[in-house]
Amino acid sequence: MGKNENMPESEFSKTYVMPDNTAVLHCPYCGQWRTISADRFRGSKHKLKVKCFCSKTFKVFLEFRKKVRKIAFMRGTYIDHSQKGSRCDIVILDISVIGLAFSSLDAPTFKIDDELSVEFILDYEKRADIRRDVIVRNIRQRRVGCEFEHSGGAFDGPLGYYVMT
Repeated sequence: MGKNENMPESEFSKTYVMPDNTAVLHCPYCGQWRTISADRFRGSKHKLKVKCFCSKTFKVFLEFRKKVRKIAFMRGTYIDHSQKGSRCDIVILDISVIGLAFSSLDAPTFKIDDELSVEFILDYEKRADIRRDVIVRNIRQRRVGCEFEHSGGAFDGPLGYYVMT
């Protein structure tokens, strides 16, 4: 494994560093997985050229974030408990284990700290139903950023699995 800072970003697959400072590298050729310690790459550009056990070489970009945010496009609904239980359809734009952002035509009516319940189905093979209570933290035009009310242990269960894959 070696650092290579001169390769274009588009040639890299992104791999997230887990809270225990490990990263799982996935060979796109043979499908084999390998877990590495990411300690020695912290503070660098995080671009790696990896040689797999199958002898093929692939490139990864290690993403060091406190909480991984995954781009999404999932339909769902919300119930606004701060405004007499109004309900509307939404599109989840991105999601992490501590919150999510969604788009809604009703966004201009929200206020910071509004309490909502959101419901959606994760768009992967297990199709888990998710229902979470959230608090509105920011509003940008039709984009509403929310924090999950109870995000402790969120790396467990279907949401944690979905975000980290």
